[in-house]
Amino acid sequence: MRIIKMHLATMDKLIKPLISIACALFLAGCSSTGKIDYMVVSGSTDEGNDIFATLIEFDGRWSVPAGAMSCCRATAGAMAGVYGQKFPEKVAVEWLDKSENRIYYGEVAIDKAGYKLAKNLPPFTAHTGKVFNDVKPYLIIGMGETGEIKVWISNTPSAGFTGRVLHELGSGQAQWRENN
Repeated sequence: MRIIKMHLATMDKLIKPLISIACALFLAGCSSTGKIDYMVVSGSTDEGNDIFATLIEFDGRWSVPAGAMSCCRATAGAMAGVYGQKFPEKVAVEWLDKSENRIYYGEVAIDKAGYKLAKNLPPFTAHTGKVFNDVKPYLIIGMGETGEIKVWISNTPSAGFTGRVLHELGSGQAQWRENN
């Protein structure tokens, strides 16, 4: 009986750490986003829609410069290079729509599949025939004229390239308040 108790005590000491390690490995494996060595982040709006973005912030931890935008939907306009950041899970935006004199603000969840897509974007070809194999992900944040928020990932900054992919990773509707 005494040997069985000692054996159970030894097993207990081994099983608890093994369960802890197994849980940690499981949780690490379930993590769907990781760090991106380099990506380009940009804001965009509908052509002819003059806005002034005051906030483009990711996960409440890091942001990119914002400013005046007037073109073009799903196109990387003013771009910022981002190094060594975790691929974001949400974006918060705020912008002034000059035509309506409204301040729009909102937050959108970003599909966790975006990280995998960003790491596996295909090559593309320019109109000159040059093939680009070293593809950088373009994370494009769209701010529409009636408060729509869209998030895309692409392998090029804009249309006009053969092999361009554009995946929508999130969308939502911003709230607004009068610009006083």
